[in-house]
Amino acid sequence: MKNITKIILVLLIIAGLSSINACKKPEKIENTHDDAYGDVILKKMNMMGNIKYALVMFAGGEGIVEDGSKVIAPDGTTYDLHTFFMQGALKAATQPSPDKPQAGDYTFQLHFSDGSTKEVTDHLEDTEIDVPRMTATFDATTQTIQLQWTAVPNADLYCVKITELDMSQKPFYKKPQLPVSTTSYTIHIDGGQGWLRPTSELQDGQEYYVVVAAKKVEQGAEVSGASKDFQTSSCTKVKITYHSN
Repeated sequence: MKNITKIILVLLIIAGLSSINACKKPEKIENTHDDAYGDVILKKMNMMGNIKYALVMFAGGEGIVEDGSKVIAPDGTTYDLHTFFMQGALKAATQPSPDKPQAGDYTFQLHFSDGSTKEVTDHLEDTEIDVPRMTATFDATTQTIQLQWTAVPNADLYCVKITELDMSQKPFYKKPQLPVSTTSYTIHIDGGQGWLRPTSELQDGQEYYVVVAAKKVEQGAEVSGASKDFQTSSCTKVKITYHSN
């Protein structure tokens, strides 16, 4: 009888412990936002024969929000980050100027939808590369754009784009990475690979920019058109007038 009583008592204790554990709330897993990043890029532009500079700053990470997210430059200047056409990323940019932006550490103070914040830093080196010297020839019959440009020493890759003149919207076309050995390229206006917007949005008789950018990644970073570690980008823009065939 005593043995039966002990067995019943043990079973009751086990049942009680199981009940307590079942009532416990699952522990909340904290998101440390290890995927958060900030990237400041020195942009050098050949604008109708004039060399100008600008800063372009990108930030991203799961759940990033623009409210409160900002970048602080080495001299204390603050730039608010804003959403743009790339989902899950924020952007800030300065106006083109003949003056070269300040090198040094840029501090990204990022805010996230779960209420958390994170600070990351990206160092901008005092370095630049030449702009490519390019020509762009549009052929309405074949609906192609033939590009040729000069090789840029110390570049890691080239990027080709078609944009509107104000460059405020998503590019029509983008080839994010061409080998550094490339000095010519043909864009086919067919809506195929590389087209981010319908070719039907190109307006007959309207001017557009064709852009070739030579890009260099930060030291030790992977060479990729999707890099989050670009150091500098030097580009030339050429206007073309589109005509349907």
